[in-house]
Amino acid sequence: SAPPPPSPPPPPLETLVFDAQNPVALSYMQSKVEESRVAISISPAREMSHYFVFTCYVPEAWKEAKHAPLSAAVVGWNGAERDAEMTLASAAHTGDASSEKRAYGLQLLQPLAGFEHYEIDVHAAPTEGAPAKFPRMEFRLTYVPPRFTRTQIGVRVCLCTLTLLLMCAFCCAKARAEASSDPLQGWIGVILLLLLAINDPLYAYRVHVLGSEQLEQAATVGQILFSAALFLFWLVMADGMQRAGAKTCCGFYLPKITLVGAYTASACALFLKHGRLPDRLEVSTFVSDDTVTTSLVAVLIVCLTLICMWLAFLVLRATYHLGWKQVDYVYTDREKSFIGMTLVFISLWVCGLFYRALHGQRGSWLMLQLPFLALSNSYLVLLVNAFWPGVESSISASIAANTADQISDAEHSGAGGSKDRQGLLDADDDDDDE
Repeated sequence: SAPPPPSPPPPPLETLVFDAQNPVALSYMQSKVEESRVAISISPAREMSHYFVFTCYVPEAWKEAKHAPLSAAVVGWNGAERDAEMTLASAAHTGDASSEKRAYGLQLLQPLAGFEHYEIDVHAAPTEGAPAKFPRMEFRLTYVPPRFTRTQIGVRVCLCTLTLLLMCAFCCAKARAEASSDPLQGWIGVILLLLLAINDPLYAYRVHVLGSEQLEQAATVGQILFSAALFLFWLVMADGMQRAGAKTCCGFYLPKITLVGAYTASACALFLKHGRLPDRLEVSTFVSDDTVTTSLVAVLIVCLTLICMWLAFLVLRATYHLGWKQVDYVYTDREKSFIGMTLVFISLWVCGLFYRALHGQRGSWLMLQLPFLALSNSYLVLLVNAFWPGVESSISASIAANTADQISDAEHSGAGGSKDRQGLLDADDDDDDE
């Protein structure tokens, strides 16, 4: 049967459709067709960014084959000569039960790794004694166009600039604050610094050099550290609202640091092993005998589950006590703002994750990057405003001064009232004496 018609790719991706019989000559892609080999040369400069995906739709006869009739490999090199070319990825199609259920027979996803030129070598093997020869089949090359990249660069530059200005203003306000240093403001400073890693100030440079594996790893580790710092801050803040007294290191901080540290280590290990973020890994595709990957996935899932359950318990408890006048500890305006902002932020983030899980296609996470970036930056701006140095201390001082004035007025009025009552009693006594 013929391959399915090419459906429009999810924005912002574009797809180029060609076949194994006719060569293609474009400014950024050329294909060379032989009897048993198709060589596809790609020059991504000014035409592609992030990655490209090569998909091959094999005929039905090959889906039932018990050997590997089709294989592909990606090599990359710089300059006109191919002396220092490097093999980046490879894949082979085997006619098994799982392949019969797939619309395509072979697929390769190749992130741009800083090379000027790439070549996809597709080879056909002999089948049942027949010479190796490509039948009629369809190829598709999906990639990220430059217009989306320009939008990303503009948005990220603006967000990085605003984050730097906010960090400078926050540090200056903290230096001018007369009150003693609030440890929670130190948390805000660390999260602001990691927000800069989320906004990725080197994104434009990474696009300019056609990808960099080291910079990509640094940006992704920064994203994982940002989420870990946010988790830890939420746990400390939500649990500290119920403990007005001193917080011990072993009883209060150590369990939270251990749990978040295990999440951070497992997430970073999964990324370094698979080259993708943990939330983009397909757990069903893991090999069952890969005990290391299975253990890392298990640790990551357990840690995330425990963090979510613990945080949900703390936030729900705080929400239940919010405005309850008969508790021992009355929440401040800062703590009330924290509860409200965090609940809205988590709800919107979970809705975005559900949307991507239900309606997302390959590449759709690129379109959701900008909404997630805007949501994270907006939440941090509101959080910084709530924890701005000197604001809570001035409010507390004003409340304390008003309370002291009320107590003083009550004492004066009480003393005067006693005197008046005493005078009346004296007069009555005098009348009695007469």
